[in-house]
Amino acid sequence: MNNYADIKKPDKIPKDLWFLLQYAVMYDFERLSNIVNRINREGKTLVAVYPGVPELMKGINVSEMEYVGSIIDGGLYLK
Repeated sequence: MNNYADIKKPDKIPKDLWFLLQYAVMYDFERLSNIVNRINREGKTLVAVYPGVPELMKGINVSEMEYVGSIIDGGLYLK
């Protein structure tokens, strides 16, 4: 049986984004595993986007990113 203990947090993902990723995929092991593999294989990065906070939105263009899922007050994207 697959579970989160089988997936090690890649060094490329900061701890706070690791927890947001788990939340954004709603603890779906398959989705989490696929995204982690893409981060490792393709060099993708995670970006937390908070549309209600204009100062955090400077220079962020979500049309160039892939939506991962909803997080509290925003969304998580793969860039």
